[in-house]
Amino acid sequence: MKKISHTVTLLITDDCNLSCIYCYEHNKSANTMDYDLATSIIDRKLSEIAVEDRVIIDLFGGEPFLNFDLIKKIVAHIRKHYSHRDIGIFSSTNGTLVHGEIQEWLIENKDIYSCGLSFDGNEAAQNINRSNSFSNVDLQFFRKVYPQQPIKMTISRESLEYLADSIKFLTDIGFEIQCNFAEGLDWSDEKCIEILREQLDEIIAYYVEHPNVERCSLLNFQISLLSRPRDNTERIDHYCGCGRYMHCYDHNGKCYPCQMFAPISAGNKAVLLKDFDITDSISIFELDEKCRNCYFRPLCPTCMGSNYIETGKLYFIDDSKCQLQKAVFKANAKLKALEWDKGILSLEEDEEQALLRSIIAIQEL
Repeated sequence: MKKISHTVTLLITDDCNLSCIYCYEHNKSANTMDYDLATSIIDRKLSEIAVEDRVIIDLFGGEPFLNFDLIKKIVAHIRKHYSHRDIGIFSSTNGTLVHGEIQEWLIENKDIYSCGLSFDGNEAAQNINRSNSFSNVDLQFFRKVYPQQPIKMTISRESLEYLADSIKFLTDIGFEIQCNFAEGLDWSDEKCIEILREQLDEIIAYYVEHPNVERCSLLNFQISLLSRPRDNTERIDHYCGCGRYMHCYDHNGKCYPCQMFAPISAGNKAVLLKDFDITDSISIFELDEKCRNCYFRPLCPTCMGSNYIETGKLYFIDDSKCQLQKAVFKANAKLKALEWDKGILSLEEDEEQALLRSIIAIQEL
């Protein structure tokens, strides 16, 4: 039987100590989850999930370490009652509270608990995006304690001009970098695309000069997959497990497909899981027409929650985001072409041919 990975997200606080300029959580408050509710949700969900399956308990916010006492109690509960299960506990954090006692506790519990740091690049980018917090985050702590955990960099319009320098800065420290464009922003200004292309070209030059460094997620798409034959009647897998293997609970115990559909993010558009109609895959004809016929569709990292908030439909992507993503895919083709030309790549013949077909097709678009 196939082993499935489930994510149970608990919104343990709706509060945050920063005010990031792009934050999609527009409905923060002082609401917190209490211990009895948290453990009752965990106990119920684990009773419903096959013992052999992997489970991630995602303690989310706001900034989760504002509710550090609850985090400690939840970890103690899981250690006491579920040591026989394959369970990991995770939090995304802005890092500003991770000092002293919290650092010591995280080191003691790193066998079961891990943190993903959200940090947006060099000093200029971080301070612009994240409330002048550059000097309040211990980057070396996260690099040392969680060496395999990528850093999450969000790109805003205001930090876009620092993208290349930010990638170089975090790469030099030793981080793997997961990049995403800020959700809910208007990216339609053509100047954004111009700046993005310039920044991507600078990153490409850096990677060609440093072939052994880890590529950031923006320039690490497997574009060879785009040359596979397609059937326009095919059904398409969802990009994530939202609403299927991923469930999110707020401080009232209400269940949502993921945190993007919860009130903290979606406000009065919030949709409960019980009202969320989703299957394991969808027909291509459920997509927006521009996506249905797009060459890049198989690799497009679309978010149903963001789509729903921005367009009112799960599978319709904001047009301005499409333009950003197309620029990213074209940059991936450019990087791969340069790497192939310089003999940097080591590929089997079939994979090499697939890659070259994809590069040529992208160049002709």
